[in-house]
Amino acid sequence: MEKLIINRDDEFYRLEVNDKGEYIEFDLTDINLPNKFIKASEELSKIHKVHDSNIAKILEENKENIPKRNDLIIKYELNDCQKMRKIFDNLLGEGACQKIFGDKNNYCMFENLMEALEPHFEKMEIKMEKAKKKLIDKYMPKNSDVM
Repeated sequence: MEKLIINRDDEFYRLEVNDKGEYIEFDLTDINLPNKFIKASEELSKIHKVHDSNIAKILEENKENIPKRNDLIIKYELNDCQKMRKIFDNLLGEGACQKIFGDKNNYCMFENLMEALEPHFEKMEIKMEKAKKKLIDKYMPKNSDVM
């Protein structure tokens, strides 16, 4: 069987995410990539807005029953972690959170991940502009009279 191999190294931004040599990659020619970033940020913001108030509510309603309170907080935070894993997997690629975090769950780790990714988003934007220019140069007509 023959293989189709397309060299697209300059169109991807790859980040190694663990000591196993696994990586996540972003297709810089994906016109939906900026929308994925925006959508992920909005979804994470929604979770953060209700998280603290819901934790406070659990604490208030279960002042006297510490074991129940702790159990409810653990279940609530685990549920939020699962939601955020889905958001990041939609953004970074299926299985990305497993590569990055393994089986660990901690509410704050997702905020740390977003902060760690921010400088790379800036670099990707620069590379995206180069990839767009390359595509335009490749496919736009060379005749200056044509728009």
